Amino acid sequence: MVGGALRAGVDEIALTEHAHNFVQCRDIYPSDNDWVHGRDREGRRSWDLDAYLRLVEAARAEGIRVKVALEWDYCPGYEAQLERWVRAYPWDLVLGGVHWLRGRNGGWWGFDIPEQREDWEHRPVDEVYAEYFRLLAEAASTGLFDVLAHPDVVKVFGHRPRRDPQEWYEQAAEAMARAGVCAEVNTAGWRKPAGELYPGQRFLEVLHRRGVPIVISSDAHWAEHVGFRFADAEQAAWAAGYRTRCVFEGRRRTEVPLPPPL
Repeated sequence: MVGGALRAGVDEIALTEHAHNFVQCRDIYPSDNDWVHGRDREGRRSWDLDAYLRLVEAARAEGIRVKVALEWDYCPGYEAQLERWVRAYPWDLVLGGVHWLRGRNGGWWGFDIPEQREDWEHRPVDEVYAEYFRLLAEAASTGLFDVLAHPDVVKVFGHRPRRDPQEWYEQAAEAMARAGVCAEVNTAGWRKPAGELYPGQRFLEVLHRRGVPIVISSDAHWAEHVGFRFADAEQAAWAAGYRTRCVFEGRRRTEVPLPPPL
């Protein structure tokens, strides 16, 4: 990932591996989340958090500013467990996301996981959106997170609600502004069936109007995606009214100027 950043001309990278990949962090998930707690099976990741943190320290010697973080899942009722992990290490930022909704027959549904994608065919899309944005606002209101990841990732597979989403955007943006949480402007949506930035332009404009600051991220799961379409994301943010983006160190936020469009 650091090599990918150097090749892309990125001068700083935050490593934000998913918390569910680490054995130690699985206590932030409900016990009936079979996808997370069944990850000891062959082919699943069962990594050690301390080894990850040592690897990040080693990466800092590779000639670029490396920030240490995880992407934490917000699961209602597990705030105390999450807070314990948030306080346990000197993170540079705490990135939070909503990825799980209640399953139709119990358990939990990972609505953005390709192997669980077919469940969308059995769900009223408007209800999924309503529940997603309700949880996003809840996540912001916990005060546990510095940044909320891909704040409209619910559209990942291209499903769009019949209802006008403006009210959901306003509610989420209001909660984020009240909590002082940044929104992640995430270019991965351009690599997905959704085919657009997370958040989309209309939501991004609502976030700006509500005074929600932003970070810009490529959400790279592969080294070649580091820095993916950053210039396009900067232009989208500028068009929405933003003139700065944020960077973090030791959970302290600093605003840096956005470059004006060419």
